[in-house]
Amino acid sequence: MESIYLISDFSNKIKRLAESLQLPAQNIISYQYKENESGYHTWLNDEFKAKEIDKIIIPVSISNDDTINTIGLLLGLHIRLNYELSLEKRLIPIIFLSNFTVENLIKVNSFDSDNNPQNLIFTKGVYFSSFDIEDIQKTIISSTPCLKADYYKNVLSKLNINRKEALGGHDIANAWGCFKVAQVVGFDDRIFQLYPIAKHLKQLYAKNLICKNQTFSNEKRIDLNHIKCNGKKILFIDDKADEGWAELIKNLFRGAGDNFKYVDSSKYKADDLHKSFKDFDGFYKECQSHIGKDWDLIIIDLRLNPEKEDIDNELTKPTDFSGYKLIDEFLTKNEGYQIIVLTASNKIWNINAALKRGAYSYFIKESPEFNFPISETKKLLDKFKNDVKVCFHRGYLKQIFKEKDDLIHFINEMEYGSDFLETLKNQLNLAYYLLSKAETNEQFAYAYVSLYMIIETINNHFVVKTTNDVWVLNITNEPLLDWSYDAKAKSYINTNTTVFGSKPPEWQKLAGLHFQNWNGQEQSFVQKIYQLITKRNGFIHNDKSILDKTKKDKNGEDVLDNEKKPIYLNHDIYKPEGFIELFKVIQKVIGSL
Repeated sequence: MESIYLISDFSNKIKRLAESLQLPAQNIISYQYKENESGYHTWLNDEFKAKEIDKIIIPVSISNDDTINTIGLLLGLHIRLNYELSLEKRLIPIIFLSNFTVENLIKVNSFDSDNNPQNLIFTKGVYFSSFDIEDIQKTIISSTPCLKADYYKNVLSKLNINRKEALGGHDIANAWGCFKVAQVVGFDDRIFQLYPIAKHLKQLYAKNLICKNQTFSNEKRIDLNHIKCNGKKILFIDDKADEGWAELIKNLFRGAGDNFKYVDSSKYKADDLHKSFKDFDGFYKECQSHIGKDWDLIIIDLRLNPEKEDIDNELTKPTDFSGYKLIDEFLTKNEGYQIIVLTASNKIWNINAALKRGAYSYFIKESPEFNFPISETKKLLDKFKNDVKVCFHRGYLKQIFKEKDDLIHFINEMEYGSDFLETLKNQLNLAYYLLSKAETNEQFAYAYVSLYMIIETINNHFVVKTTNDVWVLNITNEPLLDWSYDAKAKSYINTNTTVFGSKPPEWQKLAGLHFQNWNGQEQSFVQKIYQLITKRNGFIHNDKSILDKTKKDKNGEDVLDNEKKPIYLNHDIYKPEGFIELFKVIQKVIGSL
C-alpha cells in the first residue's frame, strides 16, 4: 500500500483506521488548516510534488471536535483542479470516507453555493466508502483513475464553481494577465510567489477556468528580445501596481534602471484581503503630480478605481473611467506624450475612446476565461514591444508640441490683424496634427507641406504688389529688392533692383523680409530657406531631379550610407527630421515678426 495515502485530522478514529489499513507513517498526510483557498492549493501542491501518490483517502468531514463539515470535498476539488500538477496526478482515485450515504450527506449539509463541492461526488474517479475497514479495502481495490480523455466531459463539465463576489473577475484577469506575460519572459517563478497573484489564481474559480481552457504552462522561457530602453524615462500607473504588475513592468523595462517610475498604489489601500482604496483621491493626486514631467513613455491602466467603475456595465461611458480622465489630463498638457493603455477590458469601445483621445496603442491583460496559448501571449507581448519602440521613436512629438504651443502663446501677444494671426495658429496646429498622425512617407511629406504654408501666409501678409506692379514690404512701403545668390561669394547680393511684375518666388520674398525688414545678416539662414522651399516644390511637382538629388564627394561621386546606398539630400521630407528642420526655420521667422 505504499502508493495509498490518507489525509488525517489527528482524530483517534483516523489513527485507528490508518493502523487497521497498515499504512506506513510516511503515507499519512497531516491535515493543515488554511485561512484561504490559496493556502490549501499550495499545501496540497507541495504534498503531491513531494510524494508519488496513486490513490488518496480523505474523510469528508475533517475536524478535531467532531463537527460535521465537508472540508474533505473541498480538498478533493483542489486536487482535481491543481493545474500545477500533471493531469495524471490530478486524476488519481479519491476515496471519500463518510458514514452518511451520499443522499443523506447532501440532505444534512449546507454547501458553499460558490464552490458547490457536492458536485465532485458525481464525477469520474471519485469513490465513497464507510469507515468500515473491509469496505475501504474493497473500494481501494476497485477504484481506478479517471482517464485523461474524460477529464473535461466527466469532471470539469460537471462542476459548478462560481466567482466569489469579494474576488471579482477583474481581479482574476489582472492576476492572470500578469502571470501570463511573466511566463513569456521567464519571470513567472517570481510573480507566482507574490501573494496578490496567488490569492486570485489559486482560488477554485480561477483554477476551474484555467483547467477548462488549458491555459497554464510549466514551460520555461527566456526573453531574448528585451526592450531597449537605456536612458528612457518611463512612468507606470495602475491600481494593481502593488499586485504584481509594477514588478513585472519594471522587469520588462529593466534597462531603464532608476528612470522607471511607478505610482505605489499600496500606500492608498486598506490593509485587508480586498485591497480596496481607502484614499483614491490621494492616489489620483499623486498620478497627476507627474503631468508635465519629461516622460518618454507612459503606461496607464484604463480603470484605476475598480470599486466604482464597473468595466462590464455598458451604461458606464468610457470617458468616465479614471484612467481615461488621466490620459486626457496628460495630453491636455502635452499632446506629444506617448501613452500605451493597459487594461483588463476587452470592450473595443473602451479602448477606442482612449485611442481617439490620443493614446498610441493598448495592451489587454489576458483573462483565463479566454483560451490563449502561450504562443499567442508572446505575439501580444511582441506587439507591445514594437509599440514601445515606435513610441520611443515618436519622442520628438513632445518637444515639437511644447515649442508649437510656445509659438502660439507668442503669436497671441502680437498686434497684427486677428485673421492673419488666427491663420498662423490654425496652420501650426494642423501641421502638428498631421505630423502626429503620420506613418507613411507621403503623410510625413504632407505634414511638411502644411507647415510650409506658414511661410506663404507670412509672405502674403507682408509682401504685396502695388497697382504699378511693384512689390513692396507693406509695413515700411519699401520696395522689395532682388536678392540674388552669388556662388563665388557664397552669399546673397543686393542688386539694388526693385522686384516688379509677376509673382517672385517665396524664398525671395522671405529673403527681402529678412535682410530689409528684420535687419537680418545670416546668409546661411536664407540659403536654408531656399533649400527647404525647393524641397517642398520637388514633392508638390514630383520633380525627381530635386527629390532624388544625392550627396556628392569631391570627385562628384555619390556618397553612400552604411548600407552602401546613396544618400538623398531631400528624402528627409519623408521623415520627422525634415519637418523638424523646417519647424526650426518657422520658429525663427515667427520670432522675427
